[in-house]
Parts: sequence; C-alpha cells; structure tokens
Amino acid sequence: MADKENHRDYVAIAIKYAKGAISDRGRKRHGRWIREAARRFLNDLKRARRKKNPFFFDEWHANDACDFIEKLPHVEGRWAVPTLVLDPAQIFFIVQLFGFRKHDWVPVDGYGDDDRFYPRRFTSALFAVARKNGKSALASGIMLYCMCCEPEDGAQVISAATTYDQASIIFRVAKRMVEKTPDLAEAFGLQTWAKSISRVETGGSFKPLHAKASTQDGLNPSHTSLDEIHAHKTPDLLNVLQSAAGARANPLWLFTTTEGYTNAGPWGEIRGFVFALLRGLLGTQADHFLALYYALDNEDKSARIAQDDEFDESKWIKANPLLDSNPHLLAAIRKEAIEAKQMPSKLAEFRIKRLNRPASTAGGWVDLTKWGKCGGEVDLKWLENYPCWGGLDLASTTDIASFRLVWLVDDVLYTHGWRFVPSEAVSQRTERGTVPYGGWVESGDLIQTEGEVTDYSVIEKHVLDAVERFQVEMIAYDDWNATDLVSRLVEQSVPMIQFVQGTKSYHPAMQALERAYVSGKFAHGGDPVLAWCASNLVARRDVNLNMAPDRKRSADKIDDMAALLMAVGLLNAANSMDDNGDLMDAIMNPIIA
Repeated sequence: MADKENHRDYVAIAIKYAKGAISDRGRKRHGRWIREAARRFLNDLKRARRKKNPFFFDEWHANDACDFIEKLPHVEGRWAVPTLVLDPAQIFFIVQLFGFRKHDWVPVDGYGDDDRFYPRRFTSALFAVARKNGKSALASGIMLYCMCCEPEDGAQVISAATTYDQASIIFRVAKRMVEKTPDLAEAFGLQTWAKSISRVETGGSFKPLHAKASTQDGLNPSHTSLDEIHAHKTPDLLNVLQSAAGARANPLWLFTTTEGYTNAGPWGEIRGFVFALLRGLLGTQADHFLALYYALDNEDKSARIAQDDEFDESKWIKANPLLDSNPHLLAAIRKEAIEAKQMPSKLAEFRIKRLNRPASTAGGWVDLTKWGKCGGEVDLKWLENYPCWGGLDLASTTDIASFRLVWLVDDVLYTHGWRFVPSEAVSQRTERGTVPYGGWVESGDLIQTEGEVTDYSVIEKHVLDAVERFQVEMIAYDDWNATDLVSRLVEQSVPMIQFVQGTKSYHPAMQALERAYVSGKFAHGGDPVLAWCASNLVARRDVNLNMAPDRKRSADKIDDMAALLMAVGLLNAANSMDDNGDLMDAIMNPIIA
C-alpha cells in the first residue's frame, strides 16, 4: 500500500476512480457492474445539485468518515504503516455511503451549529468482492464510525452472520481496533468486553449475533453488518433483524460478501435486485441502496460483453480491487489458479472465492436494452376497438399474481397488465429493501390485497371488468392454483383455456415476443414491474432447443412475463388456425418458425 498522505481529498479520489472506471471502455480493469456503479455515482452528484432533489452531497461527511477509518490500526498481518490506508475502491464506497445526505433533517441537541442532523441517503449498502480484499476491516471501520460519530441514542450496532464464529469476525476486528487505540476509546467513551463494545455516554453497544441466537427480544438494531450474506440459507435472520428495527432515523444495513454456492437464501434476490438497480431498471425507487459488485465479466451478447478468461491474470483485478496494493494477494491467487487448472474439485472454489463468480450463472433471456426502447404508449381507450387475448398466472399465492392482455394492431404488439400482491409480501419486500413493492403499490403498478395470501376475489373482479370493457377473445391460464377461480370465471361466461406449461407451448410465444421487441414492434408503456420480471427470466431448453421460462433458475419473480407469454401464445395460435382448427391443438402443435 502507498504511504498515507495527510489531509487527503477523499472525494476527489472517489470521483477520479469513477471517471477512470467509465473511461475503461474495454473493461480491462473494471468489470461491468463497477462501471455501472461509477456512472450512477457521477449522475447522482449531478442530481444532488438540482433543486427539489431529495438528497444532497456533503463533502465534509464523506471526508470525515474516510479520515476516521484511516486513523484505525491494522490488527492482522504486517504493514508498512501502522494504520489503515484505504484503497481507492474502498474510498469510492465510503464517500458515497456517507457523502449523500437527505434534506429532511432531524433535531439533535448539540450537533453542529444548528442542532440539525441530516441522515444518510443510503440505508442499505452492498460491498461484494473476492476474498482477502479487506471486507472485514472495511465493515469494522464503518460500524465503529457509525457508533462513534452518528448521533444515535441507544445505538445497537450488530455484526450478524449464520454462525457465531462468522458473526464474530467483524466484531473481533473492531474490538482489537479499539483496544489498540486508547485515544479512540477515551474520545468516545468506549469500553471493550468479551462479547461487546459499549459506549456509556449514549447507551450504545456493538455485539455479534448469529442466526440461532436471534430473537426479537430486546433488539432494536440501528446499524447492522451482515457478513457473507451468500451463506444465509434462509432469510430468517435478516427478517428478524429488520422486523426488530424500530423507528431509527438513520439506519444502516451493510452487506459484505463474496459469492457462494446457490441456495434458497436471500442472496439470490439481493444480487438480482442489485443488477436491476445498476442497469437502471428501478429508476429512482431504489435511491436508498448503494451497491458495488466486483467480479469478472460474464458473457452478455445483448450488451456486447465477452466472457472473461478466468485464468487471465490481467482480469483478476476486476474481482480483486486491492490486487495492486497487496502483493501477497496476487501470489495466493496464482497458486490457487495452478491448482484449479489441474484439479476440477478446486475449480468451482477458485471461481467463487477468487473471481467472485457464483457457482452457476444463469443468463437472462431478454435483451433489456432493446426491451427498454419499447416503452411506447399503450392507449387503452383506443385499444377498446380491437380484439385482445389474455394470460392469467396464479403460480404464487404469497407473492405476485398476474393478469395481462395483448393486442396486435397494425403489426405492433401492445400489452397491459394488472399485478396482484398480498400486503404481507409488500411488507416483507419493503423490510428487506430489495424490490420496491411499496413504491409500485403507490404508483398503481401493483394492486395490493389484504392478508398473507392473494385475494382471488380481487383478481376475479379485474378479469370481469376487463372482459366487459375490452374485446377479450380468450384467456389462457396456468392450472397451478387456478381451479376455483377459473371455475367461477367460466360460470360467468369468461372464455378460458388451459395453457400447458411446457416448451412445446411456450416456444412459439417466446419466439413471437422476441421478434416483436427486438424489431421495436412492441409497446409495454414503460411498465416497471414487467421490466423487472423480464430481467429475471431465464429460459430452459429441451433436447430440440425449444424454450420455456425456467422458474427455478430465474433470479426472482417472472409471473408477469409468464402471463404475457401465455397471452402471446394464445394470440399466435388463434392467428395460425384455419376456420375449422382447434385452439388447444394449435397451442400444443404449433408450426415452429
């Protein structure tokens, strides 16, 4: 590491880092997601200067946090200087986390010159990076800064993980930092204990917490560091902590992780959310979430990104931003690369831990760039004059259910949909902060029903209203969870037909939708929920390469896309029939183009 300079301008370093990432068009040193994060940062600096923007940028807070952390000591290994020297990649993260502030201030006696404290804009933050790139020291420094320098009476700073040993890593580093810095302990009244750090003046504490010990009794976390979030096999710990969080004015959920093997835990959802955020799919609805994801690039033909060679040393810095600063790190990766080449059993571990690639990466089916260009107006009043076809997907009773219509007018495919979600799902998603269900409910893009499961009577009413208003020829449905509702609709003379869930039925629909949006002959009205479901969709293929949506491998919910594809499949089949044809036969035995 380079010698630390006095009074460094950390904001200038962060801006230089961001500009360098953006100018690296060939992605030689900066991966796709870091370049997207850099664009977001520079755009946010511009936004911060606009009137009526909900946040502003404060250089003092950004510099103060970095300066505080660089005064903390190393607690492991031997270093040229006794205290931490932040890498530009780490500065890039900290400057954003603490520099952007909300305009809505809270009164705090004795804070600043006017007793006004402006909370952080970011209440959730992800730092995903290959192992041995300073995650623990970074998280420990951030948590100590929050405990010492953010005005929070009775602060509960928690280091959480699946096991006590893992949860203790960040806590132990923070504890040793305090023990090795008497001036820090004296200045902020910190005392260290076997399993806690306390601050008597404010009643604050810093403790490790693991999944088995987590209950809501006595918990009201103000700042939480969740280490190695990829290892959490269920969202239970995260849900408990978030439900225990009280009315904190300035909370922080800090996620630090390296990739891992696929499981049913919250990491897949968080990762998918982060990728959608960095692509710009979520607009400003995720202004609370900061994300840096350091990894080698995976192939994405739609974005013209080639797969990085995992044994090309020049690419390793994309997942290891501290590589230039730590010669021991490069030597360790080289050693493991040699073993990974020779031993298949070592290859997956090398990809995960050293390249920050998940065990298996499923490629998305939709070209989101071309999809985004199809946000043309969907004039429902005008479309009342034309026949339409529907799709009804009720695969989930505890999350999104979807009803969608499609029209083909003058060779352009139009679509409009209604999505239904139970209030419990909105609450859980809002608490986790990973998908903006709450914002979508407020904007009318999601229809919330009361309770823990979707109220099918609400869906029934919307279907009946649509049938009365539009020229609905037929509605396709997935038989899963649909029997009772479909029976009621049929009794009311709604034309329904089952859409068999397989590649034979879905393939022509996926072909038709792909041709429409790639050619620009598709209009979805800029629908954010449909775009999110599109970004999640992964296709599976049979031995003949026929496609169907793969719910198991898709990053998150795809119900709205499933409803769209069923409606398109129905429209396709109807248009391809002769006068004496059978619609079900046309769906199940299509002419594959």
